[in-house]
Order: sequence, then C-alpha cells, then structure tokens
Amino acid sequence: MRKLLNKPWFVILLAVAAIAAMWSSLAPAKKPARVATSAPIVADAQAQTSTEPIADEALPQAAIDLLKQLPHPKTSRDPFAITQVAQPTQDVETTPTEPDSTDAVHLSALWTQNGATLALINNRICKVGDSIGRLTIESATAQGVWLTHAKGRAFLETGKSFVLKTQARPFVKKTSP
Repeated sequence: MRKLLNKPWFVILLAVAAIAAMWSSLAPAKKPARVATSAPIVADAQAQTSTEPIADEALPQAAIDLLKQLPHPKTSRDPFAITQVAQPTQDVETTPTEPDSTDAVHLSALWTQNGATLALINNRICKVGDSIGRLTIESATAQGVWLTHAKGRAFLETGKSFVLKTQARPFVKKTSP
C-alpha cells in the first residue's frame, strides 16, 4: 500500500473517489417513485370509482380522513402508566409473609486451649459443633472457622463478619370451602 501511495495516479484516483462519495452524500435526496396500488387512497366518493392516481395535494387530506376512521384503543398502552392491582375476593384470605430472617456473626478471635480450638463469635466463646442461630461451627483453623447453614458452607476469617439472609415464604392463599 505504501508503494501505491507514492504513485501520483493512485493518489488522484483516491481523491476523485473521496470527492464523489462526499458529493453523493451531500446531494439532495430524490423523491421516491410513486407506486400504484390496487386500491388507491381517494379524497372523495367520485374518485373511488376511478383508477387514476390521486393528485399530490389531495393525498394528505385523504390520509387524515382515513386516520380519523381508525378505531381508538380502549386501554392505555403507556408502559409507565400505573396499573390497577386486582383486589382479592372475599372468599380468599391472604396471610402476610414473614420478614426475611438474618443471622449475623462476627469472628473476633481464635485460640487453642487444652488441645481444643476456641473462637470468640459475637462476644461468646464457642467450640467446634456449637450453633449460633441457624449457623453451626463445622471446623476451626488458624485462619478462621467453617460455618454450615441451610444454603451450604461458608468460611469466616478472623476479624470478618458473615450474614446469612434467608428469604421469607411467599403469600399463602387460603380458599374457604
């Protein structure tokens, strides 16, 4: 490509192509050709029977008339509109959900005493096998403790906190017989 750019005839060819591309992009757009349809839009009842195309000045009024004849939707199609929520019927009772339950633990310290590793969790001395809420201490190492819970296992390092958040049950619908 570098050798071609050193040749004057190639540079002139590129310049002419660039000018032609600019000219075609700046040139005014041509009107699209009018396509004849089998049922042309008409301005009045007399023109309905003829197959001749409609004059350009009558076309906008005919289009406006046709748009006025379109049925209007009964409901709003606004995606941001506030929708009405259906109220439960009298024979269905709903019980409120329980709040999300959380268990938070903070591991402050770890030490070994008489061959057992002890941990200071939430200002309480715990050993392997103890439970704190829904969390159980599975094992302890020098770096932290392994906790087991309903969602699996988690490693808690010294000086860190762990929060187990369990989602509440959904609404319970009761139907009366």
